[in-house]
Amino acid sequence: MKNEEKGKLQANYQLIISSEKRILLDYETAPQPPYMQMIQGSDGEYILTLLNPYMNAIYFYDYEKTEYKGKIEYAKEGPNGIQSFAGYYIKNMDSIYVYNRYMAELVLTDRTGQVKQRISLRGNRIDEDWSFYFPQYNFITANPLIEKKERIILTGMKPTTIADSLIHIFQFTASVNYVSCNVEFMHNYPKELYGANAHWESPTFMQPFRDFLPNGDLVYSFPVSHNVYIASYGVNNYKTVYAGSNVAGTIRSINDNRKRIPDEVLINHFIQYDFYTAILHDPYRHLYYRYMLRAIPNTNTYWKKKPLIVIIMDEQFNYQGETVIGTGEEWNWENSFVTSEGLTMEYIDHDADPEEQYLCLKTFTVEKINK
Repeated sequence: MKNEEKGKLQANYQLIISSEKRILLDYETAPQPPYMQMIQGSDGEYILTLLNPYMNAIYFYDYEKTEYKGKIEYAKEGPNGIQSFAGYYIKNMDSIYVYNRYMAELVLTDRTGQVKQRISLRGNRIDEDWSFYFPQYNFITANPLIEKKERIILTGMKPTTIADSLIHIFQFTASVNYVSCNVEFMHNYPKELYGANAHWESPTFMQPFRDFLPNGDLVYSFPVSHNVYIASYGVNNYKTVYAGSNVAGTIRSINDNRKRIPDEVLINHFIQYDFYTAILHDPYRHLYYRYMLRAIPNTNTYWKKKPLIVIIMDEQFNYQGETVIGTGEEWNWENSFVTSEGLTMEYIDHDADPEEQYLCLKTFTVEKINK
């Protein structure tokens, strides 16, 4: 996948850090939680929630005051058991949808941790072959469960190279109607990215990242494409729009035909090429942010040293600029979200917080470049 626009794009805007929040955690909670969601409280205040997998619990914090407000703990066994808590969506405090990875199910719960309903995300299949036909899910804050049109939308993946015989069958986004609890699947992997002769063999390259257009269409950021792919709800045809970085080079699939590609080969491939990740809509500023992890020619480098670039685009995906904000050693881009304040991302402050007592969040705003 060549970047035909490399070096041709003109930047007018950049990101700057505008504010910072530090939330004190208890001794059972660590920074870099696997999942967070921002909700509004009964008084309209922002409440930051986070998943504590050790406690099998959702923690609640007053975002403005950075104060702890409480938690919901879930059983791991029994009729209310959540064996592998791996994401959630809080519609309201009596409708909390929890993803149970162990059973590949969406579980409707309430504020007491009681289970109201279990919804299978793999149909009636219980055999080992279910993963050939149904997606697996790795939810992060920047690619969350989300509500749209009376449905919970979950974007998953096939974690390894997809066979040509399945590429028009396998659909990676699930839509759960929260009234009927019916599950529908939609959107295939683009054949030009993942079809014949393309070897990826890792969730790093196979995970689609998703957000929405203002009109309700879905926009996907595939790691291996400089374009974004736009699709209407329930329709499998895509419209492609260029949304790449001015410095990104050609992206190639793995040149290795072995059935089991060694982890070292996968990691080295990830290091030496540019790959895109999350795409986030900013409705307050009518912008999109798309992340890219920049290539490092030296594959002996630790993979978290890849520079993190945030590309700024308008709502028609016209390029506005991009900013190198640091590396994965400093920034946990998976924990990022947009509020009225700006684009917020978790910062890993090794120097100021060596004992990992705080969740540190820094907010970026857009600034015009003076030329």
